[in-house]
Amino acid sequence: MLVQHPESVAIIPVDGDEVVLVRQTRPGAPEKTLELPSGKLEPGETPEQAVTRELAEECGLAARSIRELAAFWAVPAYSTEYVHVFLATGLVRADAAALDDDEDVEVERLPVASALAELSDAVSVAAFAIWQLGR
Repeated sequence: MLVQHPESVAIIPVDGDEVVLVRQTRPGAPEKTLELPSGKLEPGETPEQAVTRELAEECGLAARSIRELAAFWAVPAYSTEYVHVFLATGLVRADAAALDDDEDVEVERLPVASALAELSDAVSVAAFAIWQLGR
């Protein structure tokens, strides 16, 4: 069965030598996952607008600079999700927007050097690896 899923964004928010991550409950995982901030595009929203919204919602942050690094199909064997990967830098505090009803997000910061080994989901691992390979 093909899962119809909107396009999404995966954000690599870098602050100095740290990356901002989110720990949250996911229905398919037995424990909380550690991920890059991410989310689906709302109708009529551009990927850049989704980055801005998701950073505020999940992390209470805004970025002075966002740059798209790549895009890829998440799991084309059974889903239509197409993921846009963005680097976000120049992070500043923003008014935190309301989380979706099904989100329980805890913000964490890890050193960039060790973050890849701590990520829990394939989209975050792929997005982070794309960024690291292109640095």
